[in-house]
Amino acid sequence: MGNEGMRKKIRFALLSIIVVLAAVIYLGQNQEQQEETLFKKEAIEFWVISDPHYIDKSLTDSGLAFKKIKQTAAGKELDYQKESWQAFIKKAMEQKPDMLIITGDLTLNGEKISAEKLAELLKQLTNEGINVFVIPGNHDVNDGWARKFVGDQQEKTDPISIADFKEIFADSGYQNATNYDKNSLSYSVAVNQQYNFLFLDSNIYPEDNQPQTSPTTGGTIRGKTMKWVKKQLEKAKQEKKKTLVFMHHNIYAHNKLLSSGFVLNNADEFKQVLAEYQVPIVFSGHIHAQDIMTETTDDHPLTEIVSSSFSIAPQAYGVVKLKGNSFDYQKKANTHSVANLENYSQYIKELFINDGKSLGYSQLIDAGLSDSKKLDIAAEFVGQVNYRFFSGDDFITDNEVEKIKAEAGYQIISENSKFLKEYIDSIIQDKNQEDNRLKKDFDECTLSR
Repeated sequence: MGNEGMRKKIRFALLSIIVVLAAVIYLGQNQEQQEETLFKKEAIEFWVISDPHYIDKSLTDSGLAFKKIKQTAAGKELDYQKESWQAFIKKAMEQKPDMLIITGDLTLNGEKISAEKLAELLKQLTNEGINVFVIPGNHDVNDGWARKFVGDQQEKTDPISIADFKEIFADSGYQNATNYDKNSLSYSVAVNQQYNFLFLDSNIYPEDNQPQTSPTTGGTIRGKTMKWVKKQLEKAKQEKKKTLVFMHHNIYAHNKLLSSGFVLNNADEFKQVLAEYQVPIVFSGHIHAQDIMTETTDDHPLTEIVSSSFSIAPQAYGVVKLKGNSFDYQKKANTHSVANLENYSQYIKELFINDGKSLGYSQLIDAGLSDSKKLDIAAEFVGQVNYRFFSGDDFITDNEVEKIKAEAGYQIISENSKFLKEYIDSIIQDKNQEDNRLKKDFDECTLSR
């Protein structure tokens, strides 16, 4: 055999080896991809909450400084959080959802010890096979407001660095992630063969080597993270999978007075990306009010479900059932008992209503109203309407609105406080859709667009 024939045989043998290796790698990647999905099953149930604002008991002696913080906490329940969380975890372990998802503001003001203790509570769920996924909110990372409360003094306590957050919540999302964004605390999870979940860090905070500052209310999807998001969405599209998005900040203005600092700075750009890749649902938090809103971008309907704060009444959580194209969301109240309190649910409701009443009193007194009877009537009105709005119970008829506006409390407010009337008018009625329940069928044809 000549040299040329020998070279041909060698080339053929090498080509055969390359083909075999390529096939092995391809099959291995496919197998790896199969193994990466969190679940093999099609039907998934997950619970979603937001803004628990957990503060560990070791950070307060319940003295004067802490009492002052509670008075300015916008109705948050801060005294029985551990007991309340334990009751919620017990319920979850009994009902066994596949996942619990928390969309930011895990801590009151970014105290490291609060994050560590909350992670310990959540570990009970992961030990029982219930997956937990968290993302930070604007109060969680490198927050210069991290404090403990001793007597009548506030003292600085260790904040949560970027590295800390990943380490503390390693069992709550990061170790189960399919892909990470190296430029933020965002990550993705291949849930099953039908769905991917994107957990996005939309917050603005200093790097670990920079001084901590007061928390920035606003948020954005930064340029490099946006590129990563597009890459994840493109991958899901190629795999003919649907993607659900979870983040802290909102993509829509759910109330005209609660938009600045709450809606993403680059929401329009981000909505275009979500529409391009046919994302059907975004979950968020931040405004503490329960609301569901759907708008259309480039002929694509995009729904945002905002979870109310888990630190205020009615301490709601969303139950989501996914199966194929079927999506079923229902808000539920975390009704449970807590040690030393006969009716915890009523306690936190009164706490929040009283905060609304304080708003009414302060605004009307500043406006010059001094009649104590009128003040009481109007303040009670503010407390009740405020609670209804934040609970997501404001999707009412025009007739119901007229009845509310005919009440003495509304009339007193209209006559005395322009600001308070504007606020009440903005929260009386949600005209777009029901805020506590959503059932959808995702059209498979959208995946091939």
